[in-house]
Amino acid sequence: MYSARARNHLKCNDVCLWVVFLLLSVQGMMPNINAVIYEEHVQEFSCGELYYKPFYLDQKREVLYVGAMDRIYRLNLFSINRTRCEADSLILTPSSISNCVSKGKSKYYDCRNHIRVIQPVGEGNKLYVCGTNAFNPRDWIIHDNLSHVVQHENYPGIGNGIAKCPFDPEDNATAVWVEHGNPGNLPGLYSGTVAEFTKADTVIFRTDLYDSSTGKRLYPFSRTIKYDSKWLDKPQFVGSYDIGDFVYFFFRESAVEYINCGKSIYTRVARVCKRDTGGKNILNKNWASFVKARLNCSIPGEFPFYFNEIQNVYKIPDDDSMFYAVFTTSSNGLTGSAICTFSLDSIQEVFNGKFKEQATSSSAWLPVISVKVPEPRPGQCVNNTQTLPDSVLNFIRGHPLMDSAVAQENGKPVFYKRDVVLTNLVVDKLEVEGVSYTVYYAGSVDGQVFKLVEWYDGKGEAHSNLVDVFEATSPEPVHNMEISSKHKSLYIASKSVIRQFDLVMCKGRYETCLRCTQDPYCGWNKERQDCRPYIRGYLQDITRAIPNICEDCEKKKKLNVYWGQSVHLACAMHAEEMMTLEFGSFEWVLYSREKGKVLLNQQQDKYIITSDKGLVIMSVTHRDTGTYECKFGTHTLCSYNVTVDSKTCTPSTELDYKKIYSNWCQEFEKYKLAMNTWQHKQNKCQAHPNDVIYSRSPLV
Repeated sequence: MYSARARNHLKCNDVCLWVVFLLLSVQGMMPNINAVIYEEHVQEFSCGELYYKPFYLDQKREVLYVGAMDRIYRLNLFSINRTRCEADSLILTPSSISNCVSKGKSKYYDCRNHIRVIQPVGEGNKLYVCGTNAFNPRDWIIHDNLSHVVQHENYPGIGNGIAKCPFDPEDNATAVWVEHGNPGNLPGLYSGTVAEFTKADTVIFRTDLYDSSTGKRLYPFSRTIKYDSKWLDKPQFVGSYDIGDFVYFFFRESAVEYINCGKSIYTRVARVCKRDTGGKNILNKNWASFVKARLNCSIPGEFPFYFNEIQNVYKIPDDDSMFYAVFTTSSNGLTGSAICTFSLDSIQEVFNGKFKEQATSSSAWLPVISVKVPEPRPGQCVNNTQTLPDSVLNFIRGHPLMDSAVAQENGKPVFYKRDVVLTNLVVDKLEVEGVSYTVYYAGSVDGQVFKLVEWYDGKGEAHSNLVDVFEATSPEPVHNMEISSKHKSLYIASKSVIRQFDLVMCKGRYETCLRCTQDPYCGWNKERQDCRPYIRGYLQDITRAIPNICEDCEKKKKLNVYWGQSVHLACAMHAEEMMTLEFGSFEWVLYSREKGKVLLNQQQDKYIITSDKGLVIMSVTHRDTGTYECKFGTHTLCSYNVTVDSKTCTPSTELDYKKIYSNWCQEFEKYKLAMNTWQHKQNKCQAHPNDVIYSRSPLV
């Protein structure tokens, strides 16, 4: 780190403070650990600041469709670098921009066409697309190669996007195209969004259903009751799924059952029957099967700590049994996030349980007694909802909320953390040596991704561990995420860039055996002393069941230092990596003949623990000879055999001491003068506007 000449001047006791200053300064200049990731494991695509958000991943065609401002892109799943901004995009310009601006909206953001829905139609050779269209939502059907359909291809009902996608690009919304199971087995779109410019009307909606051959409307739209807070109260939708006979919606909203105690946001899961055509007189054009329940994501205890606000939900393709969701605390309290999972069986169990009701506006919300629930049971699928008796329709109109909350799997979150706001989530599953692992990737508002692994022990108890944290879109928030197990890739979008990360990031990512062995994709190669994609024979300890698995992999370094020198011992762990290790604590230990085993604490006169967990030993003497180990829990990360030369550079008199100090000061003054001269010359330089100048410090 220093030149030979500099080291000679840094040997003696008087320059200790200068050494510490340099060490602390260098910490800010150390290369970012993520620079390694970008070189080896990341590809990038960007056509400018276009607010990339909705994804549709087509595994069959190996394409990722991305919605943006005024455009939709078609990215190659193997390598997004191959995507061309013009050739692989379709421009969908907004209409009535002047009308949007006249309503007080921004011309360059609000009054653009932000694509918010991309869904496959039929066999996937066509796409349904819906955009904000300058606060006047509009939808299209396009070909999978991003060309418009010709006029003779009949798609009735397409053109007006109101209630299908939002007016405001900042609003949360969800939609899913359902090809089968609807009335008449006709295809249609289910959406959760805002249906008015004023945002007063929020809706769970199904479009009119048409006979595509004749263009005739056979079934009118269905929706939630307008302006009824028992059904929906200012919801923010995050996901929707077509499963079996139902479509499920996930959202957060103001909790009507809590209103007498103040105001609180709860997370909901709702469902509607796909065959639902509403009631004949009561609930005409409204859902006759709509029910909803609270999702419970909380830290268990006598007084559970709740994460009430769902931010995102994910379901693994072709696996309808489990939902994975990320939650946050309310914005006016303690900041924190959690990841919880919910089974479809648990959701169904709650929907088959008791309903909740409030007898009067001042009454408490209580479960409905069984004798008051009419037959056939409200909320179930029936062949024709228009034949339901008025007692059933009236009941569901006033009792859409279930009494019980859906319990989280294993009775606890997979992961939770203070002072972190997670907004997106995707999940991968893999099996290593007969053990199944679930890997979670959670994106945050500061552009980081948290990578976690979950497994079950022999007793069936769930365990999880945070194995990595890396920058993905910093400083921009993560807008959306998608994952492809087939292509071993993670796709992440922000407002100005889309990045493709390898799922298998081993070599170049994990510098220590300890971290490498905890990633299920990786293993430590003892012969080459590096981290590689896992194969049988490599070291791996995801469940942390093997004590000191990496002990033999850490070589002891020998250091010969001089009396009076200040020594910096680095610990092989980056500050960013420390966030991922939460099952122990760092400590430095000294083993010496004179002192025995000594735990080294932060002592102002002797030891300084740096921000990256390194150790600075001030003014070493012969008593500091020994073995220094940086430990994390039971694991030894680094070991140094330090030998102090007590003869060289030992000032014998006060005069020698002052002379050394004087010589050092003269050299330092020369250095400052050279720096000032260099800075003066730099200030005189006039850079051309098109030039990009990178200033570099002489210390680097």
